[in-house]
Amino acid sequence: MQFYNKLYIGESIKHPKRVKWKLRVGAGQFNVHLITISENGDNQLECFHNGLLKQKVFRRQRHFVVGIAADYEEAIGLIEQITADCVSETGTGNIKAFLLDKSS
Repeated sequence: MQFYNKLYIGESIKHPKRVKWKLRVGAGQFNVHLITISENGDNQLECFHNGLLKQKVFRRQRHFVVGIAADYEEAIGLIEQITADCVSETGTGNIKAFLLDKSS
């Protein structure tokens, strides 16, 4: 699992470093939603509950996390913020390219 260097963090996430550590090592049960860059075709971003990482098939996939939110509604708000940032800086809706360019 790789994290975006300018990670979008929801307001409800109080200790982002602790959350990142728990995600990396698979420690404990906690509830967060992750926003990742999609590896599938035309999709640009994916949003899912961290509980999916308990599945072997899902855990084996490479995930580039660009946002962490406390719940689904907050995750949608972060996606809106990412989209607005992309459009204001590039004038296009290519979120995947926008995030990957800023990460390097």
